[in-house]
Amino acid sequence: MSKRRKALLGKFIYTLVLLAFMAALSYVAYTWLERVNDYAEQYELSRPSKAVDSYLETLNRDRWNDGMARAVQAMPHEAQSDEEIKAFVQSKLADGVTAVRRSGLSDAGSQSYSLRCGNREIGSMTIVEDQSYQGKVNLDEQPWILVKKLLPGILEWGLKPWVVARDEFDFTNLYNSVEITVPSTYSVFINGTELGEEYIVASGIHYDVYEPYYNDLPILPTKVTYRFDNAIGNVQPQIRDEDGNEVQIDPTQGDIQFVKPVDGETQARLMNLMQPFTEKYLIFRSGATDSMTALNNLKPYIIPGSDIDKRAQNALDGLSWAHTSSFKMTDYKFNGILPLANGVYVCSVTATTETYTYGKGEVTDIMELSVICYDDGQTTLAFQVN
Repeated sequence: MSKRRKALLGKFIYTLVLLAFMAALSYVAYTWLERVNDYAEQYELSRPSKAVDSYLETLNRDRWNDGMARAVQAMPHEAQSDEEIKAFVQSKLADGVTAVRRSGLSDAGSQSYSLRCGNREIGSMTIVEDQSYQGKVNLDEQPWILVKKLLPGILEWGLKPWVVARDEFDFTNLYNSVEITVPSTYSVFINGTELGEEYIVASGIHYDVYEPYYNDLPILPTKVTYRFDNAIGNVQPQIRDEDGNEVQIDPTQGDIQFVKPVDGETQARLMNLMQPFTEKYLIFRSGATDSMTALNNLKPYIIPGSDIDKRAQNALDGLSWAHTSSFKMTDYKFNGILPLANGVYVCSVTATTETYTYGKGEVTDIMELSVICYDDGQTTLAFQVN
């Protein structure tokens, strides 16, 4: 073989060796680059903030997750649906949720965070290292098996991504108490759910307009107070009277708004009674005429044996010593009727009188009378004056 051919063959072999070396070097470079990229990815995932930021991004986008659903399901809300509570919670989270590391509450391989909306804690979350995580490079394949044998430990970086292990929420601070006082015959509803007797926290409450009459008439209607503690958000109660009609309570009116107005026929009978009764009663009380005659004139307008009758009988002797020589009712006004119970009514009247009394002369008085009357549709009579 000539020297020239030997030289060419040597160059060819050198070139093949060089190409093989370069190919091997490229393979090693590519393999290690793949491992480096895997390391970079693992390093990125191994930062706790990566898992926390990802969790918050999803939470603030949806403003809802399974942990919130579990919290709502565990809360008593018998008058509101899960969907209503969800909508209310989402509205409260419009400003966004943040996470604050809770120091002293984290174990090795885990970190705990407080979840906050505004300045209020609404829950917590815990992240842990994912021990089952496998990188993209399979270290059980060549050449990594050989590398592990030659350089043990060099490939084990111990980088694990963080994942959310659990989250918990507490929405009990969203509870509001609904408390309302209504007549005992009324019904109270929250979102269409009627409140039963178990929600009554006070009973036997007097009407303000009936306060002077409870001792004599304990059967007068009373009020009760309902309290509902499981309302979430601004829940307005619905009130219905004994006939099922919806009622709006005006806090400026007092309890007179719960009193049904007197029908026209009853009102007419009571008004027809009150003017002659008032005049006959005031004449008798003045002592300006013969007391027995005055009492007999009064009796057609009062119930026999009533409080008025008894007091008039007791006053007969005293009235005989009265110094009033004349009496005249110069003005009369019927002010209104307050129905009590079982056909009993309070009639309010105002009378202006002129009397002449020995030693005092002529006297003008304006008198306010509250007269308790009985009316059953057939008989209309008075039995007490206050």
